[in-house]
Amino acid sequence: MPTHCCVPLCTHKGYKDTKTGEKISFFCFPKEQNLKRRWLHAIRREEKNDFKVTTTTKVCSRHFETTDMKKSLAGIVTLKPGTVPSKFSWTVTSNKRKAPTTRPEPTMKVKKGDQIETLESIEELSQSSTASSILEESELNIKETLYELKKKLEEANTRIQSLESENTMLKTKLSALEVRFKTTESRVFTLEHFTEDEEICYYTGFPNYQTFLAVYNFLDPGEKGENIRYNGNNNTSVDDDFYNQADESEESDDELLDDVEEKSRKRGRSRALKPIEEVFLVLCRLRRGFCERHLGHLYGISQSTVSRTLTAWFNYMYLKFSKICIWPSREKVDETMPECFREKYPTTRVIIDCTEIRWQMPSSLLLNSELFSSYKNHVTLKGLVGISPSGAMTFISQMYPGNISDKEIVSRSGLLDLEFEDNDTIMADKGFTIDDILPLGVNTNIPPFLGDSSQMSGDDVVKTQQIASLRIHIERAINKIKNFHVWDSVVPLSLFGVVNQMWTVCAFLCNMQDPIISV
Repeated sequence: MPTHCCVPLCTHKGYKDTKTGEKISFFCFPKEQNLKRRWLHAIRREEKNDFKVTTTTKVCSRHFETTDMKKSLAGIVTLKPGTVPSKFSWTVTSNKRKAPTTRPEPTMKVKKGDQIETLESIEELSQSSTASSILEESELNIKETLYELKKKLEEANTRIQSLESENTMLKTKLSALEVRFKTTESRVFTLEHFTEDEEICYYTGFPNYQTFLAVYNFLDPGEKGENIRYNGNNNTSVDDDFYNQADESEESDDELLDDVEEKSRKRGRSRALKPIEEVFLVLCRLRRGFCERHLGHLYGISQSTVSRTLTAWFNYMYLKFSKICIWPSREKVDETMPECFREKYPTTRVIIDCTEIRWQMPSSLLLNSELFSSYKNHVTLKGLVGISPSGAMTFISQMYPGNISDKEIVSRSGLLDLEFEDNDTIMADKGFTIDDILPLGVNTNIPPFLGDSSQMSGDDVVKTQQIASLRIHIERAINKIKNFHVWDSVVPLSLFGVVNQMWTVCAFLCNMQDPIISV
């Protein structure tokens, strides 16, 4: 603990005043910068090479008024908020010199002839004494006035230095803002230029600007993006183990979202783009497939900033959209079922199919063997998609290695764990031989197999054509997802941690577009 004070001319040491016997306390400088500067100004010190304010720099209680301090029940002395030291050796007013007392008149006996001379000499002596005392008082007043003027001059100089440093800082900020304003003003690729329906549909896939605003308001990133976690290990996927995707997470999606929003409270430097511009950037990346470097040039930011922004938004949108239940009830399916299904297959609950996206070939031969798809003759990732008879996306699975079978994906994806009713039917292609794993009362509706005969019967041909005419809608739905041109090229390994989020977000956004079937 410190035993000395940093105030100039304060020579007392220890925790007890040797003169009065009072207990002395020591106080650290405040952390608030404005109050800290007021302390430094009060004690007449500046932070230079010979003096630095640290945690051990203290000011003793001798320099504070008793009303500035408070004592707790435990006997701990603390300062009241906003207190500034005010008692110093240079602020103590000096005691004015008392005027000399009037000298008594001489009592000696004088002759009548000398009486007038004696009175005159006494009067002269009194006048000279009064004049000297006035001069002394005047000299003291002048010294005090000079001291006060000198103190005010030092305070004015300190204030001028503070204002000059503040002015320099403000000029630096102004120049930075001017550069940023010129950059923003010269940037043509902004959301304000693409508010027309045709333009917004081209860059985002939404039918109009109102739909874009509705999605943005639902995401609710905050006025300055405070609800999104930009920093930290953003490349960490919500699904930690790609090959163990069937395991259920211990935390719900709501808890994960709350955790992300709670960790995002740490403020860093201000973002280069507004949240609504970042949403537009993310949709341009997904819908048009713009590479990160190209987006950096369009928005005047670095490629690394674009990458961090995209990763943060993929995770955030995935968690926000996961709160919406897209699996409809039996009543809702019947209510929106088109006539083509109602006439032929009214018990259809969902139409499913698998699709693949090409993946960058990893250096590991083991991973190559697990990801290689003989159907695509390439390393791929495979996912399961389900739609209702009306064409809306009702099920979106995670992505799996390309060599996995359709039946295995249905088993792992969690589709069969959803709520089904008796006599519900799942419409699928021939590859989905899943009758043995379906819940009780649920059936499949797949095209008939050729069997041992070399030719199908007429009924089988008609049934195949009828199923194919309706099952084509799942192909159209998958094509809507792949109309997000980010899937046109081979997906790089750098997106391994967020590929599930990207695929789910693209599939979910298809529900914001115009339906593929007219009800």
